[in-house]
Amino acid sequence: MKIILITLTLLFSKSICSSELPINLSGTIEISVKNGTIDANFTLKNMPKLRDYLILLNSGFNIQYFRNHKNTSNYVFKKTYNTNYSEESFGYYLPDKTGKGKILPSIMQFKYTGKFPVINNMSNASETGDWKGNIAFNGETIRTDSFQTAWYPILYDIEKDKRHDAITYNIEVTCLDCKSIYVNGSKPVSATHAIFKKEKPVSISLFAGDYDIAVKNGSYYLNSGLSETQMSLLGEITSSYEQYYQEKLSIAYGENVVFIHTAPVSKKDSWLFVSYPSIVTINHDQGGLSKLLNDSESRWFKPYLAHELAHYYFLTYRTFNSELGDMLQESFSEYLSLKVTKQFINNETYLNNINKKLIQLRDKKLTAIKEIKNNSDYGNRNLYVYTYAPIIWLAIEKEIGEDHMWQWLNKLLTVKTKRTDYQFMITTLASVIEEDKLDFIINTYLSNNNSIKNARAVLQ
Repeated sequence: MKIILITLTLLFSKSICSSELPINLSGTIEISVKNGTIDANFTLKNMPKLRDYLILLNSGFNIQYFRNHKNTSNYVFKKTYNTNYSEESFGYYLPDKTGKGKILPSIMQFKYTGKFPVINNMSNASETGDWKGNIAFNGETIRTDSFQTAWYPILYDIEKDKRHDAITYNIEVTCLDCKSIYVNGSKPVSATHAIFKKEKPVSISLFAGDYDIAVKNGSYYLNSGLSETQMSLLGEITSSYEQYYQEKLSIAYGENVVFIHTAPVSKKDSWLFVSYPSIVTINHDQGGLSKLLNDSESRWFKPYLAHELAHYYFLTYRTFNSELGDMLQESFSEYLSLKVTKQFINNETYLNNINKKLIQLRDKKLTAIKEIKNNSDYGNRNLYVYTYAPIIWLAIEKEIGEDHMWQWLNKLLTVKTKRTDYQFMITTLASVIEEDKLDFIINTYLSNNNSIKNARAVLQ
């Protein structure tokens, strides 16, 4: 326990304030939703000094140049592809004179173009194959997320396993065959041309095309298909979940949510994702989001909405890195969704969801959380992060009590650290419970190959 106590002292000591300015994106982008084209001329400013990095750009882009800020010469660049960093993007870097190292100027220009398939006829579309990281043109809109698609240059720090996707921006967007344009973090506009600015860092998604904009109680609804009454109902549900999270976590929730509906570029894919503050629903329902409020659909939609809203904390408020980063972000969002289900939906649905997870884990042998050294150790990633880990968190809650559990989550979200790894997880837990209880939790749930059996025993 001495190591943990020493680390605690370091973690909770007064941090030195960084004088670094946030990375800023400026420039222009021209889009055609009918032709599936993107032409971008961007500049990144305030890039930190990094030894080992990549600049991620979607693999569908052709690079015209990476250019110096004086606009006098182009940089020589190298291109690589590594699915450990991104499946949708190429990684670019500037080699130094030796060819063995890398250089990174604080300011750099990027000019690139891309032409993407426009899937506006479902008779010729694939059954499946659309996904969050797809730059999707469906003939009426362009849809990007703010993380995977890398439609703007994203600096990735390899040493710290950190994507600098949350940035400030001042960009000019032109789309002559669009009716409306929305850039994440700014108000949507009904126009073919607009300038969007954001002085607080945010991950930037883009949604433009032929759609209507509605506003209700401060929230925006883009192509939603909802009536005034339905917008009010969805707003009430969303607000109650947000209020619950901020009260329990003692951290204020962020901006009002923007609800977006659009059609996929495949026949059968249907899902939701969050690029905070946007919640994007992708399906072929003619009623837009209205079906999700039906009693039959709301049984799964409300817990799903709770999960996505929880990602404000476990993805936007704080991003998690290291081999446990993906698991921490997804599993604690799922844990919070379960808490909302119990609080706002009903106890029967809550218990049913837990039992479904326990059934999925029956006869499964999964790597203990302490033994995760890389992403491959998860085995079945979805089973691990959405099913196994949330069950472990619920079992730990039973052992330490709800109050201590909420305190731990607050520490996970607020304590300063460079790596959100296993040691960080244990150190924050040690700050809210006694030493003997911590040892019990580690030995029973975090390092034990029989953790599923142990969790089942306290949850059933």
